[in-house]
Amino acid sequence: MDVQIRDSAALRRVSPAMLRAYLEAHGWVHEQTWRNRILVWSNTHHAQAPEILMPLREQSDAYAVRISEVVALLADIEGRSQLDVYYDLIGAGADVIRLRPLNGVGQSGWTLADRVDFLTRARDLVMSAARAAERPGQLVYRGRASGVVTDYVRGVRPLPGYETGPELTLHSPVTAGYGVQLDMGDTVRAPFPRRATIALNGGLREADRKAAAVLGGEKISDVFAEAASPGVSANLCDAVAALARRGHGIGVSLSWAAVRPAGASDGEFVFAESAADVFAAGAELLRQNSPFPDAHVTGEIVRLDRQSPAKFDGKAVVLYQLDDRPVALQVQFDMADRDEVLRAFRDGIAIGLDGDIHREGRQYLLKNPRNFTVASGTP
Repeated sequence: MDVQIRDSAALRRVSPAMLRAYLEAHGWVHEQTWRNRILVWSNTHHAQAPEILMPLREQSDAYAVRISEVVALLADIEGRSQLDVYYDLIGAGADVIRLRPLNGVGQSGWTLADRVDFLTRARDLVMSAARAAERPGQLVYRGRASGVVTDYVRGVRPLPGYETGPELTLHSPVTAGYGVQLDMGDTVRAPFPRRATIALNGGLREADRKAAAVLGGEKISDVFAEAASPGVSANLCDAVAALARRGHGIGVSLSWAAVRPAGASDGEFVFAESAADVFAAGAELLRQNSPFPDAHVTGEIVRLDRQSPAKFDGKAVVLYQLDDRPVALQVQFDMADRDEVLRAFRDGIAIGLDGDIHREGRQYLLKNPRNFTVASGTP
């Protein structure tokens, strides 16, 4: 079925910069400009092809109509559907992330729950890259993501049609470069969406290297004990592990927006299902090796180091959910809070405090405890 695109809002998503990038990439040449409103393009590879009239004024009432005519003409010349041409046009304004399950996973084998989980893990992958772009070099990103990160992730769009099969194409929109230097190695800082996809590209490349090293016989503790690698975090490892398990292997490719050059080739990464266990174990090692500064701890005091309240010296154990699993957190409370600590322990009242979580051997310690509170509305 040949779908004709008539939706004005959808057509207006095709900016002049996107259309220009697409035409240049497909061999079209700018011949002349009419009254600063229309660019005239010809194609030396298709001598019989009619000229394309590219509108410049997006605010014009006729803009969507002109874009519709261009889409129809390109589809006819290229022998493709208008929908495919349209997706490629808007893709010119976005870094494109494609996820493809491996090993013959068919559409019929995917339940609704499978597809929801696949989308969730794809979101986690993009989120891990965005957090690495915002705060590079961390082994683990804990707690809530910032507004910058969540706004970016909300702007990443899956192409319509993903619900018909397990493959997924994501568009991460970027602003046009308009002749600026390449983003990688550039003295001018790239916009955040491009920094996020750069982090994703670098993180996947380094994760691929780590998996190959472990599967090749190196000790996983040595491979993941290295200094923080660009974009590699426990969050990224978790997302790749889950995607590889769900898809019986996962292929991830990344191509850069035509409207904004990047100083790197497109990324192509394939992670076998066997790599899922490597990444899951690697994520756990990264968590163990990573302190958690400025943590806000809520939980219950489950043990005093000295069983007799009369001999209480401030040392106690708080049961806390760290990375979605319970840990016994050693805390040295301020003796000025002695009575409230003992009351919370005696009555099973939740407490809260801030501090820096460190792992030493098998123990978790809260250093620099501060801002101690007892839950309100309790006896």
